[in-house]
Parts: sequence; structure tokens; C-alpha cells
Amino acid sequence: MKKLLVAAILFIVLVGAVLAAVPFVEKRAAAQIKSEMERDGKTTVGAVEVGLLERRVLLTDLRSRQFGEIAVGRWQASGLAWPLDELIKGRTPLSGVRVGDPLQADRVELTDVRAVGDQANWSVGSLVIEGFDLGRYDPPPFGSPDALIHLGARVSGALSMKRVEQKDTVYTDVKGDKVAIGTVSLAGVDKGIFGSIAAAGFEVTPGNGKVPFLQIADAKLTNLDLRRAFTTLGQVAWRSGMPIGRLDLDAMNVSGFGGAALTRYGISLGSVSSEVTREGPDVKRSSLRIAGFVLAPPLRGLETLQLRIALQAMGLKDLRLDLDCAGTEDRGKSEVSIDRCALTGAELGEIDLAARLVGADAAFWQAVDDGDTFALLRTKAGLSEAKLVVVDRGLVERSLRAVATTSGQPLAAVRASFAQEVRRFQPPGVLITEAMTKLLDTVARFIETGGTLTLEARPDTPIGIDRLDYFQRPGPDLVETLGLSATLSR
Repeated sequence: MKKLLVAAILFIVLVGAVLAAVPFVEKRAAAQIKSEMERDGKTTVGAVEVGLLERRVLLTDLRSRQFGEIAVGRWQASGLAWPLDELIKGRTPLSGVRVGDPLQADRVELTDVRAVGDQANWSVGSLVIEGFDLGRYDPPPFGSPDALIHLGARVSGALSMKRVEQKDTVYTDVKGDKVAIGTVSLAGVDKGIFGSIAAAGFEVTPGNGKVPFLQIADAKLTNLDLRRAFTTLGQVAWRSGMPIGRLDLDAMNVSGFGGAALTRYGISLGSVSSEVTREGPDVKRSSLRIAGFVLAPPLRGLETLQLRIALQAMGLKDLRLDLDCAGTEDRGKSEVSIDRCALTGAELGEIDLAARLVGADAAFWQAVDDGDTFALLRTKAGLSEAKLVVVDRGLVERSLRAVATTSGQPLAAVRASFAQEVRRFQPPGVLITEAMTKLLDTVARFIETGGTLTLEARPDTPIGIDRLDYFQRPGPDLVETLGLSATLSR
């Protein structure tokens, strides 16, 4: 019994001695960390604090000139996945600022972050990250152009995070144009894939302006895949203005639009949303909706005054439009289609477009995925069919009335004149065949009576993308080549 008591007392004394020594060890480790970090001559640290039991490191007034100039007012990482004996020796994941090394932490906090590069400057008020896991990556060579972009892309491609909260972000380019975001929240970040992104208070202000050019109150994105973009941006050969590749996104909703770009013309916009559903590895169905577009030109400036007069001539106080589109990408069938893209206007009608592209080969997908437009010159993909449907619910009547009002002619005379011009129309170099005459007559009757006009193109063989120059100077067989036809219904 006495032995157990003595052992317990010795254990308590030993623990007490260790705990009493902790502050001294922490100070020694902090001094060692500061010394190691400043050894390269390009990094300075105002102060370092170490919490051994919490595996915590706090840096204040951190400055680095390795890639441009980076300054951090306060940097703290807690729950570091780093051996305790290494911390005691003053060696941390940050010792010597070994860019490219892995780093894991339960929580990372930064305040007053500033980055200065040759092409742009960044500043962040505060940043909190939970579940920080940075894998090993290859940093770009020192002195490479666009070093901050290359480094940021490589870091982003190796980084996973459970949750991120970023506030007061400002990006300023060399011309003084500024992009500011009030708050950004991320969740489920995994090496280039973002489970969710929410941003609020987005503003774009030109360098020579005092008022934001564009404002967005809220934006939400789901399952954004930037892996291809990060790989491209991380390449030293990449330069500003070059394509970065396709961005994949499952859902998006943006609302609360404003700014001088819209108010100047009396434009308001409700929301822009999109959604993507996948049916296996090859089929992707996408939708895009723009809702609540309203044009109500103010009575100031020549441009807006002309727009206002045009609307009044059509008998409209404002112009209200909605766009609803849906499309399918089927790589198994080598097809891409616009299933429906409808532009609807209150008191006007609807314009609906559908089209199908076949023979989508490797060159076509290279252009889509990598943004390589030159690859389109090698593709054999072509248009197999297209349909345009115009449903008149006042569009024809209001348009003709506007012309009659501004020209001082009777409405009936304007209608007859337009119909006659359509029937007499002859594109340069195009043969006026019976099919062309019938098509033009159908369009003319639509002007005379309204209704629903359907224009279809069904070529015998798909019109290849490599033949688009044909439409700049179409041959005499234009109608036959495209398989054009028109129908009119009431």
C-alpha cells in the first residue's frame, strides 16, 4: 500500500514538474520557430507563440517575399497534426516556410491578409478554416510569371477543408479595377471540388469609378468542380487570358442584381439559376433560367430616351422577359442538343429554339472541355436539325404599330409593305426556287395574320462546324442544303 502511495506521489510530482516546465519549453520552441522561419532572408515574423498541449502555433505580423509579397497580421493553427517532440524542438510545419510540404490542422485562423503580385493585389479581412488538410504539392519555380496564380492553383488542387468562412475580400488588378466580396462560405472542399459555395455582397468597381459597376446580393453554388481549371492555372506555361478549361457545376442561383451597369438603362433582374443532372457517366442534362428581367428606361440620356420612346410606340410601359433553356450532352451517342430554349415576353409572345448536333468527336470535346477553340477546326461534328418557333401574342402587332407611329404611316400600309418586302426578298447569290418562294410566303402571311410560325432546318447530311464559312457567302442551293421549311398555324 505504501509503495502504491509513493508511486502515486512520484507520478504527481513528475506531472507537476512537466507542466511547470511547459511555459519554458513553449518559449524556447517559439524562439526556435522564429529563427528557422527568418533564416531564408525572405520571411519575417513579428512574434511567435506555441501551445504544446493544444498543438497550437500563433504567428503575428508574418511577411514573406518568396512569391510576390504576402503579409498576414495574425496566423493561428490549432490541432496541428505534427509530432509533439518536433514542436518542443521548435520545428513546425512552417519552419523554414517549406512551400510544397503537407500541413494538417483542426482549425486555421488568419486576419488582415494581403498579397501583392505583378498582376494583381489581394486582401482578406479574416479567414477561418476547419478541417484543414493540405497534401504535398510541387510549388512553381521561383521567379515564374504569374507566380501567385500558379502557386494558388497548385495549393488549391491539393487542399481539402470541411468548412471555410472568409470576410471582406478585395481583389485589385493593375488597372485599378476592384472586385469586393463581403462574405464567402465554403463546405466540403476536396482538392478542387467544392460541395457548396455561398457568397454575399459581391461588387465590381472600375478603377476610374466611385460607384459599383455591378452588384450581386447573393450567390449559391453546389458541387463546383474546378480540378481541370486548377491543373491548367498551375502550369508555368499558362498566362493571363489563356483558357482554363471547363467548369462543372451541379446547381447555381444568383439574385439581387444592381449597380450602374443596370440602373443606367433602367434594368432590373430577378435571378439567374442553373441545374445539372447526370444519367450515368455519358449523359448530362442541363437547364438555365433567367427570371424577372425588366427594362424600364429612365428619362435621362439620349440612349435611354430612345429606348423609352420605342417602348411607348409599342404600347408598353416596360419590357419584361424570361429565358428558360434546357439541353442534353450525350457523349455515348456523340450528340449535343438544345432541347428547348424559350424567350418569353409579357404581352409579346414566345420564341423557342431547339437544335441537335451529331458526330461530336474527340476534337469537339477537346474544345468543350479545355476551351481550345482551334480544335473546332478539326472536328467533324455537324448540325443535323434545328427548329425555331415564334408564337405571336402581340409581338407582330406592337412591332408594326411602333413603325407606323414613328413613320407616320397607317398601320395597314406598314403591314402590307413589310409582307411585300418579305415576299420579294432575295439573298445575294441564292437561287429563288419554289421551296424558297413558299418559305418566304409563309413568313409574309405570319406578318399579315400573326399566329405561330415554325421554321425548320433538316439537312440531308449534317452541316459540319468546319463549313460555317458557307453561311458568310451561301451558295444558290441554300434552302436545299439546310432543308429549310416553314409552316404557319393559328
